[in-house]
Amino acid sequence: MWTREDTGFHWPWLVAVLGVLVLALLVGWLLRWRAHRPASGSASYVAHAGRLRALPRYRALVRRQVVLGTCLTLAALVACTGAIVVAGRVQERQTLAQSDRTRDIVLCLDASGSMAEVDRQVLREFRTIVDGLRGERVGLTIWSGAAITIFPLTDDYQYVVDQLYEAEKAFRDGTVISDDYAVFTAGTVVDWDVQSQLGDGLASCVQRFDRRDEDRTRAIVLASDNEPVGTGIYNVTEAAQYAADEKVVVHGIAAPRTADRPAAVREFRTAMTSTGGTFSLLGDDNSAGSVVRAIDSLEATPIERPPIVQIFDRPRLGTALAGIGLLGLALVWAAQGALALRDRRGGAR
Repeated sequence: MWTREDTGFHWPWLVAVLGVLVLALLVGWLLRWRAHRPASGSASYVAHAGRLRALPRYRALVRRQVVLGTCLTLAALVACTGAIVVAGRVQERQTLAQSDRTRDIVLCLDASGSMAEVDRQVLREFRTIVDGLRGERVGLTIWSGAAITIFPLTDDYQYVVDQLYEAEKAFRDGTVISDDYAVFTAGTVVDWDVQSQLGDGLASCVQRFDRRDEDRTRAIVLASDNEPVGTGIYNVTEAAQYAADEKVVVHGIAAPRTADRPAAVREFRTAMTSTGGTFSLLGDDNSAGSVVRAIDSLEATPIERPPIVQIFDRPRLGTALAGIGLLGLALVWAAQGALALRDRRGGAR
């Protein structure tokens, strides 16, 4: 959360210099005005001047000039004050204390043909999981016979959600003959005789973690039906051991059809729990919630990061004062002109 620390001038010395300059000009004007006042000994005496000053019209004109002069002076001072404030550059300093969470999550999706009809549902489950995360970095990798990275680990959650929506569009037909599906999964099949290799997919997702020199908590959310075609490099047990050796916790989500093959379910579950993770069938009540809770239960080592400091110019006050002063000057000048025009017309009559 951003906190406001202080607000001040970027160039306070300029404010002081300009303030002294305006004050000096005022003092100079007053001294000049006093110097040009006639001395008592050099005054010119005009007969019946007292009667002139006693006239109501004369007094009204004097009061009017005093009021207009005062208004002009005040408006000029306000305009000068605004200009000085703008010149000094009022700035606000804000600080964001960074509290990074050192958890990295790789979403690992089986994109083989046997998963095509449920992958869209899996991606919706992934979005539900992402919605429950706060501050973790998230990445997405899809695989069949080979793995490709859709997006690497990032904490830009809006980007993550947008990419998951795009992935859902690719699987909207639930069939491998969709053009979008073919483009999205291009590169995941190298040999048509080797597909849906859960062990190889898991091992590839383990290798997607970066910052190996940092003490970070790492987890994988793995979705598959564990229905391999051919023989891969890693079997499921070996891949799970590899993940455990790398201190990666794996949470498995199996396709509903996997329940028809108890041996596949047993192998999947045993592999996941051996890493300290969880196992659930897609569509089970609160399966995504259980994954989020399991991720939250993982210990996160805090990282010392310097705060982010931002400084913003705040010219609004100075601009408003200068604008008010200039508007005041314009109104007084307009009033003077209107009154002078009225007096002239009255004198003509």
